Amino acid sequence: MGDRAPRRQRPVGHPAGRPLRQFGAVLAHGVGGRSDLPLPVWLFAYGAGSALLISFVTLHILWRRPRLDALSAGVSAPAWMATMARPAAFATRALGLLAFGVVLAAAWFGDKSPAANIAPILVYVIFWVGLQAGSFLFGDIWSRLSPWDTLALGFEKLRSPRRTGAGETGAGERAGTHWPAALGIAGFVWMELCYHDPSSPRVLGVALALYSMAMVVVVARHGRARLRTADPFAAWFALLAAMAPLFRDDHGAMRLRWPFAGLASVRPRSGTLGLVMVVLGSTAFDGLSRTAWWRDIAASQVGWGATAVATPGLAATVAAMLAVYVAAMNAAGRISGRGPADLRVAFLSSLVPIALAYAIGHYFSLFMFEGQQAIAMASDPLGRGWDLFGTIDRAINYRLLSTDLIAWVQVSAIVTGHVAGVVVAHDRAVSRFELATATRSQLPLLAVMVAYTVGGLALLLGA
Repeated sequence: MGDRAPRRQRPVGHPAGRPLRQFGAVLAHGVGGRSDLPLPVWLFAYGAGSALLISFVTLHILWRRPRLDALSAGVSAPAWMATMARPAAFATRALGLLAFGVVLAAAWFGDKSPAANIAPILVYVIFWVGLQAGSFLFGDIWSRLSPWDTLALGFEKLRSPRRTGAGETGAGERAGTHWPAALGIAGFVWMELCYHDPSSPRVLGVALALYSMAMVVVVARHGRARLRTADPFAAWFALLAAMAPLFRDDHGAMRLRWPFAGLASVRPRSGTLGLVMVVLGSTAFDGLSRTAWWRDIAASQVGWGATAVATPGLAATVAAMLAVYVAAMNAAGRISGRGPADLRVAFLSSLVPIALAYAIGHYFSLFMFEGQQAIAMASDPLGRGWDLFGTIDRAINYRLLSTDLIAWVQVSAIVTGHVAGVVVAHDRAVSRFELATATRSQLPLLAVMVAYTVGGLALLLGA
């Protein structure tokens, strides 16, 4: 364990003596670059690119017909899972309401210092990073954790107890667009990566208030079902949950399937491309913003000047990621004779595992180290000097993970995500084209994925 010291004597997650003002930058920009890697960065990059090429050739030889659509249906989960589903859902909803209440209270009424307030850790680390990984592992947990879905469900039951079912899909969800979600996620990552004081509890309080009002309007005008597409986090976490081995079918029954297979059943809607690209581009910008090149640009900027520099940087990075994908689909359209717009929608789901891989690669050590601070802060969430659970002096264990292990997890996540993207894209291609055309049509997208992989590793490990 690390040295034990009163939490207020040092900022969250950093050695004693580091200025408190740096805490927001650490939260906003994840983990730093590493110079003590177990292997050279170039070797990691070449190895990852080679893994994608080998996967592509292997798929051409062995994967000659679509398989994921059949696998996405899965099999019935064991009976004990179904038995536990109802009490687990109730406990999850209660936890979601409690956590939201704690964050809201801490943000508005707690200590103004991020080092003494639990809100920044819960929002940026436990919620944003943790739920992305959790959605992939355990399915659509945000549909139960969301305080707004829980409150809307409560009002529905009061108004018409017989109309709410676990597996119902409302007309509001079917008619929904992902553009509000894309704009909402864009606002969140802008605050996280561009705003000059993202970890300020009061800033988080204002953001939570605006988000809450937006969700109230959505439910009031369109009903609870529209939260599935209009709530920024519900929309993104649902895409990630499509890759989970555990899921609920249309009737609410628990089922199991192979990881990533559920992406075959994803049907992108208007705005889904924007949603995916905002998440993908924001994580890429996080890596870019930690390079020496970017620091030379932004080092002299503070306050709103720093925000003014970072904002176009984020927008340009998202636009660049989008432009590369659109160019690949235009090339695939010329090869296959299909419309590029149709292909952009058809192969969009292959980017979801890549976006998740970027998130895990960039924020794994942030979650494992900074996330520990939530244990200490749980005893004093508002920074009032409490010690409710006796954990107030608990320090971060920086020896929990070695640098080598962190680097291998980061590289493995990015390589696995891109290989999964290649598999999903190939399966979608052989379902639409003859094998020879399917293989040729995937060459531009393969080039994009290799570029994403090599570039992502270079930014992550060599920043």
